Amino acid sequence: MRGLRKPEGDKYERFFALVQKEALKKGCIFFADCAEGNNFENEFMEGENTSGWLIPLEKADEFEREFKNNWDGPEGWNEFFCWAEWEDEENPKISFVWYD
Repeated sequence: MRGLRKPEGDKYERFFALVQKEALKKGCIFFADCAEGNNFENEFMEGENTSGWLIPLEKADEFEREFKNNWDGPEGWNEFFCWAEWEDEENPKISFVWYD
């Protein structure tokens, strides 16, 4: 799945599809870096808050090349780094949050 460094389980990929759906509403793709806790699991999916890069569609191919080749994180993309956070375990809603 685009935005993940490696394949994940079906339940997590269903959650990540919600993250990507919300990213697309902003004209972006979310590239996951690290799980940040606040886990949940229901019958259909599992997920947790995730840090990563919310990249505009027009820059996604360029970013993805670096993302796949640099496990420590691509250089020069800090302004796009944020957290994808969820709420409502039964009907997860995703929001993107920037922390200083």
